[in-house]
Amino acid sequence: MEESWQIREGFKVEKIVSGLSLPVNIAFVPNPKSEKDAPFFYVTELYGSVKVITNEFKVFTFADNLLNYEPDYSMPGTGESGVIGIAVHENGDVFVSLIYKEDNLFKNKVLKFKSKDGLKAETAETIIDNIPSINAAHQIQALTIYEDKLYVNIGDGMVNPEVAQDDNDLRGKILRMNLDGSIPDDNPFPNSYVYAKGFRNPFGATWRKSDNHLYISDNGPAVDDRIAKVLPGENYGWPMSMRTNSIFVWWYTQAPTAIDFAGLQFGPEYEDHLFIALFGYAYVEGRGVKGKKIVEMVIDEHDNVVYLNDFLRYVGKGPASVCGLAFGPDGLYFTDLHGEVGFKRGEKSGGNIWRIARIK
Repeated sequence: MEESWQIREGFKVEKIVSGLSLPVNIAFVPNPKSEKDAPFFYVTELYGSVKVITNEFKVFTFADNLLNYEPDYSMPGTGESGVIGIAVHENGDVFVSLIYKEDNLFKNKVLKFKSKDGLKAETAETIIDNIPSINAAHQIQALTIYEDKLYVNIGDGMVNPEVAQDDNDLRGKILRMNLDGSIPDDNPFPNSYVYAKGFRNPFGATWRKSDNHLYISDNGPAVDDRIAKVLPGENYGWPMSMRTNSIFVWWYTQAPTAIDFAGLQFGPEYEDHLFIALFGYAYVEGRGVKGKKIVEMVIDEHDNVVYLNDFLRYVGKGPASVCGLAFGPDGLYFTDLHGEVGFKRGEKSGGNIWRIARIK
């Protein structure tokens, strides 16, 4: 067991990839090929790159130079913007969400990359863009794919939270679109990308197989981080409330980031349990009062949370904290964003990817 992480008895955590630069989110290939050099999963790096990791854990640069502005490395603050969400379609297309700058304004967009071997992007197509943003948090976040539709988490942009209730503004929403960026005919609002509204900073997203619904994590202000089950056409209350239609609320904010439901990776007793990355403060060394851990949540068929407990916690001395999180075929994978050595302007970060597995 790695000394930097304290994990529940019966499990082990191991470092499988190192030397990344601010690794954010992880997306696994839906049907990976068996060859050693075939893509296994992809990870976004905040300041402009997408890496692909093969079955034998070799790292390749899938796409880079994706930012058209210079990040300022300030965390918390303007250094938090960049390349965030990622999703991989069954046909190998890779969707990425990011911030860009145009006419001195920051905006959100989604790109779709195509590649013959999955190791290097060959073409990039803009799926949606021109959504107002800021050079900070509350930006475009997680991407998920379900039944050939792309779902996009968009933050409220921080400056005017009232936009989360404006049906003509895409901020503070979950968007639903076809894989070419067009609006589906069966969206809840005619001729609109909006799938649901009233969100503040919905970082994480995942689909639950047991009920075929989307679940998201949403960061509150000084209080009320939450987990919500997203229903088409529903209003989730922000900025009036973060509790509207939520299934769980942390009054003492923990900064939930990525989330994912377990399959059988940890055995049948963990199936359909939700695992949540709690990031905590943006840059704190050592053990954190907030976050720096993964928690396990059990949600019953009536959307009641019947169990919540710590699963893994950072106990090292560095600034590492859990950010991205996703189940692969052989365990739960997560990123530590800053890594244990942190980062400085112009220097390579020590970000890592870790795997949690059941001890047999």
